[in-house]
Amino acid sequence: MRAVYITMFTGLALLGCHGKPAVESAPALASTLKSVDTEHDPSLIEQYRIGMFTIGGWVNQKQGKSFQAVQAQHDQAAIIYLYRPDTKWNRQEIVASSLFLNSERIPSLLNNHYYWVEVPAGTYRLSTSRPLGINHFQKPKFLDFTVEAGQSYFIKYDEENLSTRRTVSGPLMLVPEKIGLNEIAFTQRKTSSYNFVAQDQQSGKVRSSAQKLKAEKYDPSTDVQLVKPFKLWNPLTW
Repeated sequence: MRAVYITMFTGLALLGCHGKPAVESAPALASTLKSVDTEHDPSLIEQYRIGMFTIGGWVNQKQGKSFQAVQAQHDQAAIIYLYRPDTKWNRQEIVASSLFLNSERIPSLLNNHYYWVEVPAGTYRLSTSRPLGINHFQKPKFLDFTVEAGQSYFIKYDEENLSTRRTVSGPLMLVPEKIGLNEIAFTQRKTSSYNFVAQDQQSGKVRSSAQKLKAEKYDPSTDVQLVKPFKLWNPLTW
């Protein structure tokens, strides 16, 4: 009889163990960005919109600190570097194209410019369109991509590459890390960066909007890559 009770208790204990997962998976990291359906192209609402515009490099000759790699604030987040190299074409731009990450406006990329965004692992849509004043009516070019936690990614904006201008993503290109590091090394951070992870890993507080990471004030004396002084824009040169 004693053996019967031992067998019953052992069976119940094993049943209880199997009833719970051995390792509970951590909840997915939340984002302040809206989700996007990558099964469909951007909607008409994304094509026809009203919003601010950014002056291009022909007028906006703002300087910034040279590229520096960063570490994600959250262990389960990814860093996406966005950059645009220095070229004659980019220097002559009057109005910069607007950029949207999951339909949320992020800084336009100017000539010789980079910044980064921090996001949870997942799939995102980066789209771009050039406005006329405050009006957007151009069919947006878009790039859908997936990122993994703890990884870094490089997205290049290049309007001069004919092979990409004719594709769905247009001037937006996800480039390999080796190429990205070589090209972004000569760019400057001229705008704020953004953290779209909803939860602060240190404090545990939850954000409802993105964390804005302002660019440090530019000091020419500390810039080892400075090769010529800053020039004021001259309208007579156009």
